[in-house]
Amino acid sequence: MKRTLFAIAALASAILCGCDKESPIVDWSPVNIYIYATNQAGQPIIQPEMQGMTLTFKGETYTVRDSRTPYNSIHTKAYMPVMYGLYAEAVDTTANPKEYRLCFGEIDGAADMDEDITLNWPDGSTDVIHYHCSDHNERKLSVKRTWKLNGKEHSGNTFYFRK
Repeated sequence: MKRTLFAIAALASAILCGCDKESPIVDWSPVNIYIYATNQAGQPIIQPEMQGMTLTFKGETYTVRDSRTPYNSIHTKAYMPVMYGLYAEAVDTTANPKEYRLCFGEIDGAADMDEDITLNWPDGSTDVIHYHCSDHNERKLSVKRTWKLNGKEHSGNTFYFRK
């Protein structure tokens, strides 16, 4: 009888004090921003060398580069976002001459942030992209990401401008 009570108590203890399921390991994708721009006639204006074009993010100003070269590089088993900065990238098109877009990133997709990204165009004008990321939920694999362009709600991380 004592052995039975002891076995029941041990079993109940194991059940009540059992381990929680471990949280899943989530590798949140980094975020990139894609920028397309045309002149008033509808012709693309993005070029690999864009004198006077800068982007400011978290107090650091980036100029346009013609290649995707890392600003930082961290070696680890986990995928870490690599900051490539602001660079021109050829758009896959058969049009001649090649069309380019500006790319900015990678922004850490696992970090909560509420940041303005200021585009300073060669003509002296500015546009502000607001990026908000919060509410990472590893169990539901969900995150809240919102974008605004010049104070207005915007869908997604691709932006089109007419300059």
